[in-house]
Amino acid sequence: MGKKILLAILVLSLMMPLSAIAGELRFGILPRLTIAEMEEGFAPLASYLSRELGVKVTLVVPKDFDTWRKDAAARKYDIVYTNPYLYVLLKRDVPETELLAIASEPGGLGPTIRGAIVVRKDSPIKSVADLRGKTVAATDAGSAGAYISQMLMLHRGGVKKGDVNVIFLKRRDPVADAVLKGKAAAGFIRHDDVARIAAGPDNFRILAVSDPIPNWPIAISDKMDPAMAKRLRDAILRLRPGDLASVATLGPARIVGFVPVTDKEYDIMREAARALGEW
Repeated sequence: MGKKILLAILVLSLMMPLSAIAGELRFGILPRLTIAEMEEGFAPLASYLSRELGVKVTLVVPKDFDTWRKDAAARKYDIVYTNPYLYVLLKRDVPETELLAIASEPGGLGPTIRGAIVVRKDSPIKSVADLRGKTVAATDAGSAGAYISQMLMLHRGGVKKGDVNVIFLKRRDPVADAVLKGKAAAGFIRHDDVARIAAGPDNFRILAVSDPIPNWPIAISDKMDPAMAKRLRDAILRLRPGDLASVATLGPARIVGFVPVTDKEYDIMREAARALGEW
């Protein structure tokens, strides 16, 4: 009888990720903002999930997009919150990645976001086609709302990737400053971030706005016990838009709730990846 019990315990342990066995789930957050801002914004969500699951959920916010992508591909996270573009690349590289839900944001954005191309208010540039041969500034090559969506706009407008010189400046405000100081003819910024430009949004003109793209998903990025995965999904989907009790948990992250989502909704990001030669 003792040997059978030990064998059962061993089999169960092999079915679970090492972090879960250790009583911890690592939650890898893509650092769209500074590490401090992301940690402050998502700490309440990590605490909520810890209570709901009975397992410590530890936030992990790496220094940049590249580090997040490498660590996610190496299966160093149990759960991830990432942008739509890096989600489709992760799903390609780690097929067991499983969607849980999609974030819904305030201000009418809901489960979608848009990218914007901004120029100086006095810029002679009138269309996306005018960017051919110009230098443009973006945040990061993996940013869905501040690079990928804009490059898809250019592609659809007949401007190829090699037709522009792109400089990456990591954050929204350095991108805007590069445009204001003439170091770049245009800047790629999330549409909802234009109003938050530190140099003043009135100094800029929005040249173009992308079609809606699916918002950031939350997903399981490594094999997880099915029962734990169900509890995790249920806990996430209880944080729904319009639920006042969810405000304290998600408000600091500028999210109003999570809603169901399917992988097919992210096909537009696969189109963008192909346009950039990344697929």
